[in-house]
Amino acid sequence: DHADRRGRLAIVAGRPGGNTVDRGAVVCSCFGVGANQIAEAVRGGCTSVEAIGATLHAGTNCGSCRAEIRTIIEARRLQAAE
Repeated sequence: DHADRRGRLAIVAGRPGGNTVDRGAVVCSCFGVGANQIAEAVRGGCTSVEAIGATLHAGTNCGSCRAEIRTIIEARRLQAAE
């Protein structure tokens, strides 16, 4: 089946297979939150590290990812402004 083949090829290529959402590179190790998830939350209206934390829990434990979350938020703002 073509869909099965695509899923296997995606896994071999290091991408999620099947219906799995591509979370992107892990930003928050404490909660396993990826860059793509954070970017999607920003597109959905999260405009601060605190809002991301409330939505995804990222940045609410050890805090080491907060700077990277802030960078993703700013990058998305710049893209939206273009």
